[in-house]
Amino acid sequence: MDEREMFDEINALIGAVATALEIGEKDVIAAIEGGSLGLEMLTDDEGRNYLDATLDGKNARVYPGAIFRPGAKPQPDDETPPGHGEGCSCGH
Repeated sequence: MDEREMFDEINALIGAVATALEIGEKDVIAAIEGGSLGLEMLTDDEGRNYLDATLDGKNARVYPGAIFRPGAKPQPDDETPPGHGEGCSCGH
């Protein structure tokens, strides 16, 4: 078995969590190793899967292609896709 079987997927996950929580990738790794990073796979009210990431009072939802930070202000945009809005950082 290749020891790096899921390397790309894990690397992408670490990068997404770092972006979501606005910290460095090394900080994510240290939090995982130290047991202080909370990760939970959940489904929202619209049936979309997301990863709930929590660390030191920060919380974010990581969706495929988007990050939602509770309490974040939306960017003004007339073309906001359905399901995106306040706190979504997907660029819409």
